[in-house]
Amino acid sequence: MKSLLLLLGITAFSYILNKILLKFSNNFGVESRQNQQSRVRWGSTSKPTTGGISFYISFLLGSLILLIIEPSMISEGHTSSAYLALFLSATLAFLIGFADDAYGTHPGAKFGGQVVCALILIGFGIHINYFSYMSEYGVWLDYMLTIFWVVGLMNSLNMLDNMDAVTATIASTIVMITMVMVISRQSLSPMFSVLTIIVGGFIGFLFWNWRPAKIYMGDTGSMFIGLTLAFFGIEYFWNLYPSPDNISYARMLLIPVLVFIVPIMDTTFVTFSRLSRGISPFTGGKDHLTHNLARIGIPENMVPVTLGIVSVISGSLGFFAFKLTPEWKSFYSVLFALYPILLFGLFTYLYMKGMRILRMKELLAAREAAKLERKEAVEEKELVIENGTR
Repeated sequence: MKSLLLLLGITAFSYILNKILLKFSNNFGVESRQNQQSRVRWGSTSKPTTGGISFYISFLLGSLILLIIEPSMISEGHTSSAYLALFLSATLAFLIGFADDAYGTHPGAKFGGQVVCALILIGFGIHINYFSYMSEYGVWLDYMLTIFWVVGLMNSLNMLDNMDAVTATIASTIVMITMVMVISRQSLSPMFSVLTIIVGGFIGFLFWNWRPAKIYMGDTGSMFIGLTLAFFGIEYFWNLYPSPDNISYARMLLIPVLVFIVPIMDTTFVTFSRLSRGISPFTGGKDHLTHNLARIGIPENMVPVTLGIVSVISGSLGFFAFKLTPEWKSFYSVLFALYPILLFGLFTYLYMKGMRILRMKELLAAREAAKLERKEAVEEKELVIENGTR
């Protein structure tokens, strides 16, 4: 009951806060002119990017309430340390995104800030344990993998924020899968309440971000989401080890891939597509998975629903992969690996089909432009001849 009241309260607060931010968006929080030029969205209308501010304020308010009703959160060893790591790194991520929205920070500074976010987590002992099971020196590789995971996910969620409601929907599904995982491992722990606060902030924002969106989250929101999801990914999906004598490295990789498959697919498709065309992966463009799903005929308001369903199914499989332990067998690795392979194959086909439609439209537009240019040249020549005969 306490978690339900917390969820409803934070959702209502986020809804009202976003309404206030939208009303006063002309005075603060609007995306900088530099970012408006560099960021390419599916919709052509410019909207306020104050949604990310509501995420952080909702997180602060919910945390304050939680510390009052659950003071044990700051006294229990790992929970206290983990929450402090989350709070500090999420605050930095929020500030990085806010600065980028307001002033358009240099990409190098933004990247450096993301690395610092990862180092904060590592400093508090929050890091991926994978290579350290293979070698006593593997911990340094684990640190590098943690930095890659945090920075990669922050950028991946930022790239995914390209169509109304997509990022908040996917983030909400991942958080809900995490809540199920927490219950299965720790019952209703303080971290479950933290997840309730975070998802409540997302849901309240979605009322204003659903198509046609009235407000965007901006880098402020995508950086905060990316960091929080990276944190919970490490805590509840990467570091799942039932017993030292039954460690399956394939399983340890499969579970986070299954849970985070939608942002992984989008980033993979966009990166390879742009590199193949000689374009930087960090250049904005309408070549994302979401855009191509819309091109092949999926209604725009159904794109986040479609990807949300994929995220729920994939995350549920990740949860089932965890519940099969400690009796994990090699056959399970093959079975669970087939799903992401087949899913990647299906969405690769849909992505390429959408890109062919895009190229066809660009070709037709170029032909029309050339035809118009030739027509104008002929008319200009005829005008010159006509003037010369007078």
